[in-house]
Amino acid sequence: MKNFKIKTASAKSVEIKILTDELHKDLELIYGKGTIEEFAEENEKMLVFYVAYDDNETAVACGALKHYDEQTAEIKRMYVKPKHRGRGISKLILSELEEKAKGLNYNRLVLETGLKQPEAMNLYNKFGYKPLKCYGRHADDPDSRCFEKFIY
Repeated sequence: MKNFKIKTASAKSVEIKILTDELHKDLELIYGKGTIEEFAEENEKMLVFYVAYDDNETAVACGALKHYDEQTAEIKRMYVKPKHRGRGISKLILSELEEKAKGLNYNRLVLETGLKQPEAMNLYNKFGYKPLKCYGRHADDPDSRCFEKFIY
């Protein structure tokens, strides 16, 4: 297994633009063109982005944390490039996001993923996330699955 370095990145960085554009295209392939909201404007609202880099300093994965309410942060933009999947990178990024949330005094994390993304749901289950009634714009989406975790 290669060594991956996790670093913070600006929402305006080239790496984040590339990775979130790839994520958007990936989700539209799964759920249909026009079904996924654009990311650029919302990316600006993230508290932090983490990017995983391989040995060649190539950005291969990302994840973000967004303020949800005074006690809760939301996990956003979890993505690993297809050829790097299955190597534990998403676990590294999710761990970093959870630690950052604790450091910012959040005690709960929420997230939304999709019914057609079983690998993502498996990851969140392994990390102790529990199903949650979907919220916000996901509330009436039959393909959405929401989760929460308390992180005292």
